[in-house]
Amino acid sequence: MTADENFFPGRFVYEFAVHYRHFERYMRALKVLGKLGKHEIWLDCACGSGYGSHLLSGFAEKVIGFDINREAIAYAKIKYSHGGCIFYSEKESFKDILFDAVISIETIEHMPKLEAEPFLIDIRKQMKENAVLVITTPIVTISNPEPTNPFHRYEYSYGEFQELLLEAGFFIDDYIADTVTFTDGETKDQGYFRCRICAG
Repeated sequence: MTADENFFPGRFVYEFAVHYRHFERYMRALKVLGKLGKHEIWLDCACGSGYGSHLLSGFAEKVIGFDINREAIAYAKIKYSHGGCIFYSEKESFKDILFDAVISIETIEHMPKLEAEPFLIDIRKQMKENAVLVITTPIVTISNPEPTNPFHRYEYSYGEFQELLLEAGFFIDDYIADTVTFTDGETKDQGYFRCRICAG
């Protein structure tokens, strides 16, 4: 889970459009998820500075935000932590929890391709049988191992990302793509995938 390119809303480093896009991604993910989490526990992974986890906590009983970036988690704990929204930088802190939903916004493209499948398998192991994963990532026409964005390690085509999800034990339940201009200046699809665990 990435420690790069974290967004801190309260520091007002970026212009309005960038602020709005970061929050909009979570709202779009919620729309793709399509449910309320009454009596449910959701995981936001990787949560960065916690603004998205805080937003999600208005839709679920409890949200756990996880990120390996300790600075981001320290910020999240100060600014966004409350009884229904808890933050951790160590997976061991919540290893025994099974989640009803997992939301992963713009995370997987920040890791080397070889780490992507283990990342997804770890998520699957902490999901209930009928849980939902909503994962977003830039989708390109041809998979790109050398993205323009210096923080991205690998950008996927739809076909390769579908294969990756299947290999990790997920099938795609729904897919939505928005064409956006990213902070690297490139225009590409923002892919929103709603996934479930494969039977058997």
